[in-house]
Amino acid sequence: MTKQIFLNELAAALHQLPREERYRTLSYYDELIDDRMEDGQGEEEAVASLGDPEQIVREILGEETEEQESKSTGRKAWLIVLLILGFPLWGTLLIAGIVLLLCVYICLFIPVIVLGALAIGFLLAAILGAVGLPFLVLDVGLMAGGLPAGLFQLGLSITLLGLSVLCALGFYFTGKATVKAGRELWRRFRRSVSKKGRVMA
Repeated sequence: MTKQIFLNELAAALHQLPREERYRTLSYYDELIDDRMEDGQGEEEAVASLGDPEQIVREILGEETEEQESKSTGRKAWLIVLLILGFPLWGTLLIAGIVLLLCVYICLFIPVIVLGALAIGFLLAAILGAVGLPFLVLDVGLMAGGLPAGLFQLGLSITLLGLSVLCALGFYFTGKATVKAGRELWRRFRRSVSKKGRVMA
C-alpha cells in the first residue's frame, strides 16, 4: 500500500473526529512515514509497519472514549463533593420547601374538612330531629301544643337536611378543585426541583 492510499483510507476512517483532530492525525502519520523512509525503509514497508488504518482509528477512538469517560467521572466526583459540602444549605432549603408545601396543602384542605364536618353534623341533627319528632308530640300531647312543636321540629329537621345537602355539595366541588390545585402545585414543585437538578448537573 502506498502512502497516499494509506492516508486516504485513514482520512475516510477518521470522519467521526473533528476537522482539526483529523488534520493533526493525518499530519502525524504523514511525517511518521517520511521519517521511516528517511531511515531506509521503502514506502510500502514503512506504510505496512504502521498497521491497518481501521485498527489505528479504533485505537484513537478508544483513547478519545477513555478520555471522555475520565472527564465525566471527574466531573461526577466533583459534583458529589459539592453536594456533600453544600448539604447544610440545600438540605435546609429543601426541608423548608417541603414544610411550606405541606402548610399550603393543609390550608387548601381546611375548607374541605370544615364543609365535610358541617355536612355530617347537619345530617345527624336532621336525623335526630326526625327520629325524635313522634316522641316530642307524644310527650307534650297533641292537643296541648305538641302539634306546633312537632311542626317546628319537622321544619327544623328539613332545614338542617337542606344545609347538610348544601354543605355536601360544597364539600364535593371544593374538594375536587382543591385536589386539582394540589396536583398542579405538586407538579410545579417537582418541575422546579428537576430544573435545579439539571442546572447542577
